[in-house]
Amino acid sequence: MVHGTPLSRPPPGPRGVFRPSAREEPTVAFMVMLLDLQDRDRSIRRLRDWAVAGAGVGPGLRVVDVGSGTGTMAQELASLVGPSGHVTAVEPNPALRGLAEERAAEAGSPAVFVDGLADALPLADGSVDVVWCERVLQHLDDPQAAVREHARVLAPGGCAVLLDSDHDTRVIAAVSPAVGRALNDAFLRGVTSPRVGRTIPELVVRAGLELDPDVGAAVLVMPPATLRDAPFLQQMGAMALADGSLTEAELDAALAAMTVAADEGWAFSAVTIFGFLGRRPLA
Repeated sequence: MVHGTPLSRPPPGPRGVFRPSAREEPTVAFMVMLLDLQDRDRSIRRLRDWAVAGAGVGPGLRVVDVGSGTGTMAQELASLVGPSGHVTAVEPNPALRGLAEERAAEAGSPAVFVDGLADALPLADGSVDVVWCERVLQHLDDPQAAVREHARVLAPGGCAVLLDSDHDTRVIAAVSPAVGRALNDAFLRGVTSPRVGRTIPELVVRAGLELDPDVGAAVLVMPPATLRDAPFLQQMGAMALADGSLTEAELDAALAAMTVAADEGWAFSAVTIFGFLGRRPLA
């Protein structure tokens, strides 16, 4: 069968990754690959710049990076708050946290990495000025509990930065709409909270925070080289095949078409990531 990049085993489904218990080497490698890919994406860079400016991240602030992953953003936040500020990076997965600590040490970053969960932060009430939570809520069973926890640790006047995907916005070029929908529907069934991007405003308001009227958005695009070399589409295809959304012949044809389009330089897949700011009232 033609499945683009050959795989020795099916890649992990979304529910098997970005979990505290995800420790097998192939799964960790898959998580790191996705995080590094997203860190290099220019649209993610623009959305982060929007969020940094909107939250007013600067010298002396106390920041918590919730679900800090490999620590890229924690390092950047630490550089922005400077020696008079402090960044606590909370990451429950020990493999990712260990890698983040190694990378931070190599870079000389003062960010501090600790164990903890998004809905049970190891921080005192009102102890931080900025909560940064990027692409974490989609992996949670109860995103509302996490945003309430963000509100708890924010000091009066503090800001929660919530950036997350709405996977139901995904576009996949080079396949028919029906096949694209089948691939994405299978993926959606494997994500814990796949449409959380569109629900963040409600989560913010129900947590007692004031929703900022400005809304950020970025389209995370996987270009031809990424689609050809990374196992993302193979993952979606394996899930669609497993739940009967596509037949083996349909999956072969779809992946073959994507491979050709990638080789010709025009294939892409894209999903929208939304950004919202929630502020704790001063009084």
